Amino acid sequence: MFRNTKLVTTILGSLVLTATGCGASVDVGSPEVEMGSAKSALGPGPCPMGNQLITHEVLTPASIPSLSALDRAQIIAAVHESTHTDVITIEEAFDAVDEDLINRFVLRDSYTNQFYVEIEYGAGDNSYGAYLYWGTAQVAAAIHDGFPEECGPNVFNYDLGDTAPECHGFLDYANTATFAQLDAYLPSNVAQEIVNARASQPFSSVASVFAVNGVAETRLQQLYTAAKNGGYVGAGCSGIYDQVAVSTVEAAALVDFVNQANREELQGVLSFLINETVVETLTVTRPYAGVVAVSNASGVGNAVFRSLRNAATRWRPFEQLVGKVNGLDHPDAQIRLDQHFDWRPIVAAAQNDPVTSMECFGLDPALLPQGATHRPNLANGSEVLGVVSDAVAASHVFAEASFNPAPGLADLGGRSTNHSFFGCYIHYHPNPWVYDSKVFFVDTYNGASILVSQHYVE
Repeated sequence: MFRNTKLVTTILGSLVLTATGCGASVDVGSPEVEMGSAKSALGPGPCPMGNQLITHEVLTPASIPSLSALDRAQIIAAVHESTHTDVITIEEAFDAVDEDLINRFVLRDSYTNQFYVEIEYGAGDNSYGAYLYWGTAQVAAAIHDGFPEECGPNVFNYDLGDTAPECHGFLDYANTATFAQLDAYLPSNVAQEIVNARASQPFSSVASVFAVNGVAETRLQQLYTAAKNGGYVGAGCSGIYDQVAVSTVEAAALVDFVNQANREELQGVLSFLINETVVETLTVTRPYAGVVAVSNASGVGNAVFRSLRNAATRWRPFEQLVGKVNGLDHPDAQIRLDQHFDWRPIVAAAQNDPVTSMECFGLDPALLPQGATHRPNLANGSEVLGVVSDAVAASHVFAEASFNPAPGLADLGGRSTNHSFFGCYIHYHPNPWVYDSKVFFVDTYNGASILVSQHYVE
């Protein structure tokens, strides 16, 4: 257990990642990662919550200003695993633990690529805390007296359900509105069916409301209008589309995703479909002006819409890294990472752009401009990770944003291991002072893509 230890920051030095194998981890250079009570998670045990230690840091009350709302919620949830179940604020959480010190680890399961945050602290000289699923305040396992207990599933279901928190007022209205209030918007028989259904089981999802006899799409929208007019639903809820209530943030992300993702990526997200013409429809008829247009597209129903929403809003460690890198502003030495894009316009533009060299792999040579070369072998995960790691190092995100890229690179390594990619290396030298490049990779298995753009001015 860590007590009175120095603050450990695992800033990547070499940005080298070993992506496979039990116990593999990021090479963090110096200082060396210290191992404490988290060792129980790195080997066989009752709660195998991650076999790779990615990062560790010691948090103190001085860390509080830098903690996000999620960070605070995770710490408070972990502190509740001791006797301090009355803790409400982050300040109370630090006051409750021994010596005001909290250890935070990021762990990864090399088999599932599931990430966890472990929060560990001393309480009466014993080790307590919790493992939480990455990006949530959901406890995956408790730590009691130094041992993990109360194990949850190894893999967390990140599906967001059919009702965004911003839209939950719709369910509150459906559960509490009087018959007279419902009757003002709905046929009397439908209003009565809603009253009868909720008396047996309160509504917990849009699907449970939609299942009521007489509630079809038209009645669902009428009920949503009633909830909105009654002040139950605020501006943060975009609406209900294909029986999914989404927030305005989710709606915007979904539209951006559908407008930008390449065909291969959309096919990967919608691989469960028998009718693949949906993907063709989405790509041919874009760009979409808004979420209503996506919902109204031919072939888009509940399953497709929900899958697109999930893909657009899933925020994993690599997505967090992309956001941090793209948040840096270096006009004369700019690095940009993009995940959702169509690679075809990039290749087509090379016909007219001042390209100095272009090497592609896995593409139809007929698509390439004159002078481009085509290598026979596809890229593998190691090549993808190497290019991205070099770009992250050049961005200085770990220094300027006080951000540790290790979880993001580990996530990318987990996603790309044993996969093959097609793509291109394109270099531009439009004048003696400017050096630009674009490198993109597209996963041949699921269509996931990454574009690395670099701009440098002497």
